[in-house]
Amino acid sequence: MNPFYLLPILALVVVGIGAVAIFVFNLGGGDDKTGREKKAKEPRTERERLPYRYGDDIIFVWGKSVWTGFFVTTTTDEHISSDELIPEALKLPNLLHQIAREFHRPQFQLMLVPRRPDLSGWSLDLVGRSWRPTDNYRKLIRREADRATSQDRLGAQYDVVFLMRVGQLADGRGGGSAVVSAIADQATGVHDEYFDPSVVAEWHERADEVYAVAVDSGVGTQPLMRRDLVRIIRTCLFGHLPIPDEGAVDRRPWGAHEFELAADFRAPNHKSRLEVSVIDDDTGEDQKTYLTTLVATGWPDAIRFAKTRAWGRILKRLDFPVVVSWRGILLPPEEFRDRGKKIRDNLEDEARDMDRASARIDSLLVEQVERANHLVDEQDSRPFPGMESQLLLTISAPTTEELENRRKRIERLFAKTLDATVLRPKRLQYRLLYNVLPGDGDRSPIGRIAPFRRLQELDQLGVALLTTATQVGDRAVVGRDGIAKGWEGMLVGRTRDGHNPVHYSAHSAIARENGAGVVLVGASGGGKTTLALKVFHYESEAGVRCVFIDPKIDAARMAYFLAFGSQVLDSEFMRHAGEGCLGEPGCPFQPVNEAYWRETEIIDPLRGRAGNLDPLLTAATVTEGRMHAQAMLEIFLGDVAWSRISGYVVEAFSRMVNEYDREVAAFRSSHPNATREDIERNVTRPTTWNVLQLVVEEFDRVKDAGVADTEVRDLRFAAAVLEDLRKNPYARVAFAREATAAVDDAGKRRTIITLRGLPRAHGNSSSANIARGIIYLVTRLGFQMLEETTERDPVKGWRPQLLFVDEAYSVASTGEGRDLISFVLKQGRAFNIGIVLITQQAGDLARIESEDVDAKAAGTNQIHTVFAFRHHSDADAAQTLPLLNRSPAERSMIETLKSLRDGECVMRDVDAELASVEVDRAFFEFAAAIQSNPHLEARFKSIDPSPDVDDWRTVEEASTLVEEVMTAATATTTTPEPVDDDAFARPMV
Repeated sequence: MNPFYLLPILALVVVGIGAVAIFVFNLGGGDDKTGREKKAKEPRTERERLPYRYGDDIIFVWGKSVWTGFFVTTTTDEHISSDELIPEALKLPNLLHQIAREFHRPQFQLMLVPRRPDLSGWSLDLVGRSWRPTDNYRKLIRREADRATSQDRLGAQYDVVFLMRVGQLADGRGGGSAVVSAIADQATGVHDEYFDPSVVAEWHERADEVYAVAVDSGVGTQPLMRRDLVRIIRTCLFGHLPIPDEGAVDRRPWGAHEFELAADFRAPNHKSRLEVSVIDDDTGEDQKTYLTTLVATGWPDAIRFAKTRAWGRILKRLDFPVVVSWRGILLPPEEFRDRGKKIRDNLEDEARDMDRASARIDSLLVEQVERANHLVDEQDSRPFPGMESQLLLTISAPTTEELENRRKRIERLFAKTLDATVLRPKRLQYRLLYNVLPGDGDRSPIGRIAPFRRLQELDQLGVALLTTATQVGDRAVVGRDGIAKGWEGMLVGRTRDGHNPVHYSAHSAIARENGAGVVLVGASGGGKTTLALKVFHYESEAGVRCVFIDPKIDAARMAYFLAFGSQVLDSEFMRHAGEGCLGEPGCPFQPVNEAYWRETEIIDPLRGRAGNLDPLLTAATVTEGRMHAQAMLEIFLGDVAWSRISGYVVEAFSRMVNEYDREVAAFRSSHPNATREDIERNVTRPTTWNVLQLVVEEFDRVKDAGVADTEVRDLRFAAAVLEDLRKNPYARVAFAREATAAVDDAGKRRTIITLRGLPRAHGNSSSANIARGIIYLVTRLGFQMLEETTERDPVKGWRPQLLFVDEAYSVASTGEGRDLISFVLKQGRAFNIGIVLITQQAGDLARIESEDVDAKAAGTNQIHTVFAFRHHSDADAAQTLPLLNRSPAERSMIETLKSLRDGECVMRDVDAELASVEVDRAFFEFAAAIQSNPHLEARFKSIDPSPDVDDWRTVEEASTLVEEVMTAATATTTTPEPVDDDAFARPMV
């Protein structure tokens, strides 16, 4: 044979050996190479960089393939049983069934991507959204973010991402090509490209089709923006290290060199891991992380669905993050059936060969044959699509030892829960990481990863429960147009399951077009007041105008301490507070935080001047005041008494209001240009005392005038009842002798209306009726203060406002109260007003929501969020469950509510997600301000709070601080009483 004939063959062999050598030594090996032996390659060649070429907010290009994607919304599953989770388990299989019907052999990638608890962006966004934040509010939010992340208090959150290939770039250059190369970028050495806009438009249209199919399948989705894509890429590449903050991402599409800057990646490829080095931009420190990717190689033929065996759910609860990539090709029913038959035939041939060789047939082989036959039979009777897929899991660690430990934990987890095999291939880590990244993955001709692909039914996607989560609270909802509704509000605490951050803002829910109400319900001492006061304090500091109706003076105590510090312990302090002289010249009590006190108004109707809640004086108009005054009197007197005297009272109101209207008309006639303020200053308003006096005077007139005895008896009864009302020490707040100035908080951040000393509003006694009437007046006044705002920002809209109603069950226990709350719930959101209802009894509040037919028809909840704290009885817990969208007979949820610890609650958020939450007090000064335990209050409040939040101490320091105070106070007397650490040292309520 002529040796020259062998030259082409030898050339091919040399090329093949060279390719393998490049792969193994440049990418797939090198465990023992030192840094001195490696040559830096600046800039990198096209072959070495990640092949991202184009990206906008709808599509991206990897190599020659065009991809689109979206986030799949998750469901919080902590309080959902396995049977209830079946629809959730079918969410992804149903989506892929629909995709397979609409597209031919589509390539897909399903990713589970951890989102590290970085709250720096949240803090900037929240402060930027605030109406008029104080400097202390900015510091509060920043310090809460730093504390939550620096102390490892939060776990990773997970996003579920669905990606699909929607196009292919044409080969070649020129007029028929989608792209044209430009010169190489000077910074990166990477060629940039310009894509034909008409071709990009076609890809966008295809992406919209995928999105529409997902929506039709019933899957909740959120758009995958380019900033999200960059974060996902970096999450895969940076391991446990912090992801660099890219800052603002403009709307202009990115080319290859922008991706090169955003996803710059170099890593020595050791035999079983990648070693990634990142230079910290702030410190210049060389930080290292180690990555390894595991492959699912052995998978049981059948997996029984169970919540406790869902490996995706378990992965999310590990104490280290895991990136999951499940990519594959969807096979049409006929191809899936043919592939299944081929597998069955191969298995049967193997069994026959073993039988002919007189070898014992393995039981596993028999099971595989039976499973293959079952699959083929199912396909013959009911054809359905399948998939050829590959499951990869990437983990990272700061050391190789910890990486090895985490790898073993993952392998044991899959072996225990699924009887599945997960291995770490050697010398393939770089290529496997390519397959984890969003896009095509490794398409090299090496072909060493093909054995890790498996033929599977689509239902296998549901077994993992990838779409369940431990998240609850606020979130922004982004439309396909990129417009976001809602945001993440203040940091309430964290979920008990998974330690995910929990954010809440009443106005975020309103921005998402939900109702205005939030309910805090639970037995006394469970922590609901603590959460209410935290929301009150933070929101008022953010610029929200807050009004707190405070029967137990908890809000007043908090405000007094934050403004005056340890002076509140003085025995004379509350007397001066009742006289209204705090902070005035000559008063012995001056604020330690003058700015805080200047923005605070505390109104004490029961200890202030008589008539300071007279409806005719506090209402916006006299006509409106008459309506509220008559409703108040009906509550005061009860149905029977009111029915006997209402005619006389209504006539008296008519006479008084008509006289006022004539005086107003006369003033307008003589002053044509008079404003409303001019009328208020010059025309004296009538008072409810004056109206009742007309009835008394009418009785005095007719009692000796020969009027029929029946009318005299009724008038005598009316006069006596009304006189008793005016003399009642509690009802006196509703009857002003003179038209003094109405209560006005002048738009301050905080207004607190205390009701200390008010009788209990239960039963049918006269005192209970008066208590209900006063609560009605106070609630109306509080809402009126908010309703009258004229503050509007051209960008932020109406000034946000919040009305807090403590002991709300007293208001809701009456028909008038329920009507009032329902009115606020329905109308408040139109003016950016939220209402916070704090109660021990949920029955009446649940009835308000269940009876709201209009809200149900519109598909909204007027009570958008519920925080349910510890309950003591089955009956109370059963009443609360409808507010949580659960059956009153659900035993497991009743036991959950009864077993909650102090500061723990079950939260139902605006998306109807349900999870247990640990409320965080965060700072010692705040914990001291809300401390009402008589055995601990003096110890906490003996330390003045700094007017600068930067000087506040965290709650973890509480035990030491209080012990120091006790030691100093008792050094010369007796041994101090032991401090109950559990009462205040825990970071939760």
